[in-house]
Amino acid sequence: MRKRKWLVGMGLSAVLALSACNGQEKASTKDNEKTYELKVAYGNLYGAPLADIARAEGFFEEENLKVDMVGLSGDGLTPLQAEKVDIALTFGSTAPMNFIANGADFQMIGGHMEGGHPLVAKKENVDQYKTLEDYKGKKIAVVHLDTLDVYFKAALQEAGIDIKKDVEFIELDSRASVLEAVKTGKADVGISGTGHLTKTLELGLAPVQWINDIEPDAVCCRVTVRGDISDEQAIAYKKFMKALIKAERVKLESPEKNLEASIDRFKNLSESTIDEIVNEPHLINTADPNKNETLELWEKMKSIGYVKKEAENIDMNAHFNLSFYEQAIDELIEENPDDEYYQKQLERFNQQNF
Repeated sequence: MRKRKWLVGMGLSAVLALSACNGQEKASTKDNEKTYELKVAYGNLYGAPLADIARAEGFFEEENLKVDMVGLSGDGLTPLQAEKVDIALTFGSTAPMNFIANGADFQMIGGHMEGGHPLVAKKENVDQYKTLEDYKGKKIAVVHLDTLDVYFKAALQEAGIDIKKDVEFIELDSRASVLEAVKTGKADVGISGTGHLTKTLELGLAPVQWINDIEPDAVCCRVTVRGDISDEQAIAYKKFMKALIKAERVKLESPEKNLEASIDRFKNLSESTIDEIVNEPHLINTADPNKNETLELWEKMKSIGYVKKEAENIDMNAHFNLSFYEQAIDELIEENPDDEYYQKQLERFNQQNF
């Protein structure tokens, strides 16, 4: 039996909720379970691939879970903090930790996206960038606190490049502005994101390298909830993660279903563009919390000065709750004892979180 390290530091209500899950809930049948409701915010730009698959494949229904998906064009963490939604799904990894650094009581309970963000330059200049040293003296357009912004600056710094003197970063308000800056020559390189490849190519730009090249395990969107978790929410969060785990398998084995499930999410886009957004080869959709890599990212945020001094001693480990993902895996293995897939997910979970 695994040592459940996530119990350390958990609130009493969450522990009681786990007891309910392990005792009372297991004794009940699917037919007489109550329906649990969740309001889940997602970023309109990236959609919600795993949640869309879970909806399309009926995984939420199987868990007696009613999920109201709320698309937002900007920040989804402020509505979470204001209790207007229960889960913030696709709003990055650096952003939740920045909120925590500024006093938010958030818990990260799972993952949704890893990799997928490119550095871009004009097509004719792409070959200029072979090593990190090649960025010296260049103007680089970024969106402050973007996931790739943090990974790239940390990589430059680790390579001995002074990110305040050897390169010039131009901070802009959106990735569209980043692409425009590179196109017009105001910047030599731009830090872009998933779902922009078609636009990038249309502007005469091309990827120089991907975040996956800088850090193969780079984490992006984390499933984030408030820290004050009620007993009913604890059960609902476990059910939600269970549905996402099953959806991850569908995405891996049948990517065409990901496109089908996401078409309604992007009503004004062509199927080819939607496919690019949800099935970009560099983008990995996984529900695993990947706590270890996320904590590494927190250290990178601190190393490049993105965390105020008074927040540097925050124990970010205390803002993870692995219980819901682990319960979900346990139940899936119990329900599918001969299925090696879920055993492998458990092995990955143990490697990436302990």
